[in-house]
Amino acid sequence: MTLGSRRTGRRLLAPLVAGALSVPLAAGPAHAAPTVAFTARAGGLSQPTQVTSARDGRARMFVVEKTGLVRIFAGGKMLARPFLNLRSRVRTDGEGGLLSIAFHPQYRSHPVLWAAYTSTSGVLRVARFRARTATANRVPLSSYRRVLDVPHPAAFTNHWGGQLAFGPGGLLFLSTGDGGSGGDPPNNAQNKQSLEGKILRLKVLGAHRACGHAYCVPAGNPFRGATPGRGEIWALGLRNAWRFSVDQTTGDLWVGDVGQDRYEEIDRVPAGVAGANLGWSCREGPAEYNASRCSATTTYLEPVWTYGRDYGSTVTGGFVYRGSRYAGELAGAYLGADFGSGRVFVGGAGGLDTVGHLDAITSFGEDDGHELWAVTYDGGLYELSAS
Repeated sequence: MTLGSRRTGRRLLAPLVAGALSVPLAAGPAHAAPTVAFTARAGGLSQPTQVTSARDGRARMFVVEKTGLVRIFAGGKMLARPFLNLRSRVRTDGEGGLLSIAFHPQYRSHPVLWAAYTSTSGVLRVARFRARTATANRVPLSSYRRVLDVPHPAAFTNHWGGQLAFGPGGLLFLSTGDGGSGGDPPNNAQNKQSLEGKILRLKVLGAHRACGHAYCVPAGNPFRGATPGRGEIWALGLRNAWRFSVDQTTGDLWVGDVGQDRYEEIDRVPAGVAGANLGWSCREGPAEYNASRCSATTTYLEPVWTYGRDYGSTVTGGFVYRGSRYAGELAGAYLGADFGSGRVFVGGAGGLDTVGHLDAITSFGEDDGHELWAVTYDGGLYELSAS
């Protein structure tokens, strides 16, 4: 699984908001960079794509497998019985598969979760599931409800995106890839009538009461109402935001957008800023990619950090550290990794500092206490420590 097959891309221009990057940015510690290590907690998983928690205080970690299972790690072991089994519904060729899940923000009283996966018909699908109780270790497939389908060209098996995460106000964010191939041939990422190459923002909590559907378009979305464009869009101009996260303290989105031939990038979309254009495929990283797709009337959001092929080849977006165990080393630091090189980094005012190494990280995730974990494509589950 190449998390974002590449072929070329770029970016430049001014920040979307004046001074947007001068705030106390998850910018890493002011002192010497820490050392990050990983302790293996489980192995033998089937191409894990995400690790996360329900944040319900029950100390369970949930591992999403590309092949269609969600597994539970609890009490120091991986439970044999899957929490959710979507194998019959998931297409797994190329970069497809079961890509992520997100739990209801009040899972203890509302045992509901959402899953993003590539369906057997080839679309990126978001579906909702309900456990019988919050303590249940299994979710019945019969609780399935389709929420949203994002079309995907049948010819291509790359660039679905597929990250789900709840943000401020209980609204659900979803990343979508540009549709695949290389160079975004149809220019989906800049097309406001396409859901591809975007971050979407959806109201799923209480949606049936509010609008009679599985999701509503929230007030404040930039293309809601009379403004031309799909109402679900929150940000545009992404190539393949394989992984992004929501800073639980600030509400900012931190986006790892996989590059094409030259650059990987990490972007920050400040909380509440609607309609940010991250530049693809006018730009890739700090440079121009396809000049014919650049507009003099568009302000593109500059990436916070970029790196080239001498450093790595596929960014795995990470998290701003908000835990307590390693606050002395990592408080407020953004930590991410490169899938290809195995470098683990924190971002600071001077760029990226390499702080550790772990091959083929596909995702980071937070436990109940906001401590960080990671999974690797070869089947490992790891807990992160810092010194």
